[in-house]
Amino acid sequence: MKHIKTLVLGLLLGTGFTSCNDFIEKQPIDQLSQATFFADEATTRTAIIGTYRSLTASASYGQAFVVIPEFAAGNMAHISSFPEYVEFQNFNVRIDNPWSLNLWTAAYNTINAANNIITFAPRIAGFTNNTALQHLVREARFVRALSYFNLVRGWGDVPLILEPTTQQTTSVGLRVSRNSTSEVYAAIIADLTQALDLPLNASGSAKGRASGMAARALLAKVQLYTGNFAQAAQLAEEVLGNGAYALAENFADIWTTENSSESLFELQFDQQTPNTFVTNANPTSRQEFFARASAEELFVDTDLRRSFTIRRALDVAGNEQLYVGKYRNFNPPNQNVPIIRLGEVYLIHAEARAKADGNVSDAALASLNTIRQRAGISPIANPGSVEAFTREVQLEKRREMMFEFETWFDLTRTGLATEMLGVPSQQQFVFPIPQLELDLNPNLVQNPGY
Repeated sequence: MKHIKTLVLGLLLGTGFTSCNDFIEKQPIDQLSQATFFADEATTRTAIIGTYRSLTASASYGQAFVVIPEFAAGNMAHISSFPEYVEFQNFNVRIDNPWSLNLWTAAYNTINAANNIITFAPRIAGFTNNTALQHLVREARFVRALSYFNLVRGWGDVPLILEPTTQQTTSVGLRVSRNSTSEVYAAIIADLTQALDLPLNASGSAKGRASGMAARALLAKVQLYTGNFAQAAQLAEEVLGNGAYALAENFADIWTTENSSESLFELQFDQQTPNTFVTNANPTSRQEFFARASAEELFVDTDLRRSFTIRRALDVAGNEQLYVGKYRNFNPPNQNVPIIRLGEVYLIHAEARAKADGNVSDAALASLNTIRQRAGISPIANPGSVEAFTREVQLEKRREMMFEFETWFDLTRTGLATEMLGVPSQQQFVFPIPQLELDLNPNLVQNPGY
């Protein structure tokens, strides 16, 4: 499996962000072994910055992980009918689709960068008495958990690799089999449980690093996916009751203001780390990606989110087009990407609390209506059954989280993708294992239906 291999540390280093947006100079360390590199807290901090930076790549949250789930959810269009995008929209993804391979490879690159920190940092002298160094390892566990969460939601059973690989690792050593989704989720939960011990809160650009509350929010989401609804509800309540974060009064502020009051974990982009997607999705830049009219139709006219989420503007030819409104900072292309925010936690809580209680309690209904109230639309009354309430929550999530790469995964998780998106079979709820990986590793097997 050639693509599941080391991510050379030197490639991850460069201009990085810390709580003060410090500039990290590139270092020619790719000739050093991983063990040699991890010498102290400073080198480990450099490595974790590189690990976060890997998430900003165009094959990850810098473009692909925004675009592909949104095509699958029917929200986004491309200027041309390129099959590599349309296949996700039509639920007919080829096994040689390049974007499927890109997403897969990018996730494992990030995982390997995290694995290096988790494995080698604890060997540094004085680790057991160095809280700062221990926190860096917890941050790496958070990022590894996030990456595996994206993989297991996208492909189901995936190889669970928890040790670093190197350029010298043989192809035989990399011929791993797929682990069950339950095994992968157990590893994700184990990592996030350790990340809970990070400092609870973050502010400003420090939201570009994992915190205890970000770990709780992500773990609540993971527990929702695994069906552990009581744990999901409890974790969401810890986040909502923390007091350090608050819903942005104006929905647009989440995107026009960096590290807004409701952002829990937000990838930091700047001129040294440009956001590829925003350069390709704006009316006066490279016009490649657009919003679909069917996405706009999900909003009622009075919904305050509508005109911001779906941006109507003239293209260079003077024709009105629908653009992805949440990504507007393209000159320079330094748009941050919120990965976890409080608005989603309210909706996680609404569904988890109802399912944990077995009825639509006042608390569950209040969380849903808090989001509707900010959007300027009427609250809903108790719909009666938990099933009907779950459907209402998913409808609200489609509007609230549009272009935030969640709708596709939420609707496949709840089984509503067939009804709401027209997916013909549950076999299409997951993507195909990339053919190149199958060619390189005979121990991998393809998902059914591909």
